Amino acid sequence: MVSMQTATPIKSCVPISVVPFVQRYRNCLFQQDNARPHTARATQDRLRHNSVNILPHPARSPDLNPIEHFWDIMQRRINALARRPRTAAELRAAVTQVWAQVPQQQIIHLVLSMYRRCATVINAQGGATRY
Repeated sequence: MVSMQTATPIKSCVPISVVPFVQRYRNCLFQQDNARPHTARATQDRLRHNSVNILPHPARSPDLNPIEHFWDIMQRRINALARRPRTAAELRAAVTQVWAQVPQQQIIHLVLSMYRRCATVINAQGGATRY
């Protein structure tokens, strides 16, 4: 298994995935969540080299990442199942089942909450929030 902190995935992923997407839009800001692979020197250098503008993100701030809240929804629903998964295959089946049951409106709500979340983090000067 290759670590995402190695230079090879970073050198290939950034130009192949991020750069073409970001270059399609003028004044685009790339949002990342400060995960270690995203803040690695090689990643940052590659993004700078390709003139990718990055949205500043407070360290360890899951409140600005809607996927973290979605995974929380998934985990709660899986934990509430009558029979919790015991194997990898059962977990995969449970995730697939629960994923299909999450209402689209709930996902849309998470995405639309980003403005409020950003404003809250700014007001807290990057400190802890209720999210």
